[in-house]
Amino acid sequence: MADDTPRLDRIRHNAPASGTGSPFDTVVDRRNSNSMKWARAHEFLTADEVAADPLPMWVADTDFRAPEVVIDALHRAVDHGVFGYPGGATDSYLDAVTGWQARRFGWEVPREWVMQTAGILTTLKTAVQALSAPGDSVLIQPPVYAHFHEDVLLNGRHLTYAPLLRTEDGYRFDARTFEAAIRPDTKLFILSHPHNPTGNVWTEEELRTMGEICVRHGVLVVSDEIHQDLLLNPDRKHIPFASLGPEFARNSITCTAPSKTFNLPGLQSANVFVPDPRLRAELARQYDRNVFPLVNVLGMVAAEAAYAHGEPWLEDMLTYLRGNHARFADAVNSATTKVRVLPADSLYLAWMDCRGLGMDAESLDKFMLTRARLWLDKGQKFGIEGHGYMRVNLGCPRSTVDEAIGRLLAAVKDT
Repeated sequence: MADDTPRLDRIRHNAPASGTGSPFDTVVDRRNSNSMKWARAHEFLTADEVAADPLPMWVADTDFRAPEVVIDALHRAVDHGVFGYPGGATDSYLDAVTGWQARRFGWEVPREWVMQTAGILTTLKTAVQALSAPGDSVLIQPPVYAHFHEDVLLNGRHLTYAPLLRTEDGYRFDARTFEAAIRPDTKLFILSHPHNPTGNVWTEEELRTMGEICVRHGVLVVSDEIHQDLLLNPDRKHIPFASLGPEFARNSITCTAPSKTFNLPGLQSANVFVPDPRLRAELARQYDRNVFPLVNVLGMVAAEAAYAHGEPWLEDMLTYLRGNHARFADAVNSATTKVRVLPADSLYLAWMDCRGLGMDAESLDKFMLTRARLWLDKGQKFGIEGHGYMRVNLGCPRSTVDEAIGRLLAAVKDT
């Protein structure tokens, strides 16, 4: 095997990497930043997996610096030097949050709908607690984000499944499967919108079908729209579920955050839109039972700056991510038939079909960690439908993508 030390050194230290000349090419060393992705391998991996030194491309944060407008705003807040209790959402904060929805998606969100929370996962758990009872069921569409599975079960509810149907090029929604999955005790439907990990961007027709079925059966829609800004296909658009009319708005909770878009998850700031006053009061009451209902001061500063001034940075990042996706998919799909990167209309995450390797789920995970030396998200985290798949985080410099391609193809060639 060729010595790859120079390349690894470039990946792990603050330095421009060879690539496009974009600022997103810059490699930031995250090993000593208490990063879950980069610095905690001993907590998640076995000794032999750690020894293989796999390249982290798993948990869904990016390796990009936040926009300078956000960093500058945080510097001003830090320089002020006083970090007392916040007084809630300011007018300028609400203008930034609601203005983003209007500019990006044509959705006018009244200020009174906005509820600040510490994060979407916190909100999902709170919604399950507030709006269903122990023993009730919650509908999800696997393969889907692991916390949709785990957090529902953690709170004493059951899951009911409406799996997406696998097609030649990806996945599709099936209305019959969806409606058949609803039981008399189904109280909530958690919608991944856009869908994680498949990258599906739901059409208006699909959303209306889901919404009509849920209204008919008395099922509340909790729409997780954290990836709403990360569209890759210029022919598709994100349509906020609650924007489709008053009936759907009243029967929904929409979860948004700047965390995926601007790489701010550690600042714990989210905004939830709840049009119905009764639902909003119930959600707020349960949230108050669970936690002290004030959000991180610096998270608010970052969110406001990002939504008010971060749009040019986002457009540049989306261009870069399209290049990453194309580079990874083209290289892998043209070199082997044993693994296939599926097309994605959104997300900085790629969904890779590895069933051609003929391995069970655990063996595939071990193969990726110790032979390909890539730390990816194992497909089984997303449900039984994810067995034989891997999720790859492409929110990284192009040099990291190229390193991953080389490692993956070398390992697959030896199988």
